This record gives sequence, C-alpha cells and structure tokens, in this order.
Amino acid sequence: MNNTGDAEQFAGNSLLHTDMNNANVLIDGRASLVDWAWATRGAPWLDAAYWVIWLMAAGGHTAASAEHWARRIPAWHAAPGVAVNAFAQAHANLWEEIGGDEPDPWTARMVRASREWARHRSTARAMARQVR
Repeated sequence: MNNTGDAEQFAGNSLLHTDMNNANVLIDGRASLVDWAWATRGAPWLDAAYWVIWLMAAGGHTAASAEHWARRIPAWHAAPGVAVNAFAQAHANLWEEIGGDEPDPWTARMVRASREWARHRSTARAMARQVR
C-alpha cells in the first residue's frame, strides 16, 4: 500500500473468500465455492476485486473485460474508485514481491495480471483528471 490510510478503505465485516479462481468453483447443477483457506473479513467489494486479478491471470481477459464481469457483482458498485485503485496497486506491489526475480509460471501470471490491472486503473485515473 502506498500509505497507511489505504488499509482503512478495505475494512469491513463481510465474509470474503479472496481466492475465487477457476479451481475453487465447482459446478454440478449449481455453483459451489470451495477452499476457504484464505477467508477473511473486509469491505464487501473486495472479492470482486480479487476476481478481476484471477480472471486476468487465467487468460482471455483484459483489465477492462475483467472489470466488466466484476460489475455483475452488486457489491462492486459500492466500491469507491480511489479504494479500487489503491487495492490494484497494493496487489501489484504484493505480487511483485512474491514473484521476486524469477517467479514460477503461475506466480508470473499473477504478477503480470496484477501489474496490468494497476496500470489500467492508473491510466483511467489520469484520463479522468485530463477531462476535468
């Protein structure tokens, strides 16, 4: 995170899965979310934000298309843009640190996805400032 106030934007009491990747969703007539090892509490929109990164890392999604899917989650609409921007940057920083100099292929996908999303959010923020 870029400053200590960023963490406050992620606070909340919603139960979060935080690991909504394709291997953790089982479909057999209905969808079930499994593997709750990283469960925590926080702002209700955070699972949608984590999902953006997972969609991008799985392939086939740009930042814009992954955010399009995130908008299908009602809690996403309550997310302050500044908080989503901070989250995207915090996760780019996190995955850069986890990846180190020579990340394994899975981690490299997470590094690329989180970096791309943070860049997308930063570019959108810069464009919004130019319009004003």
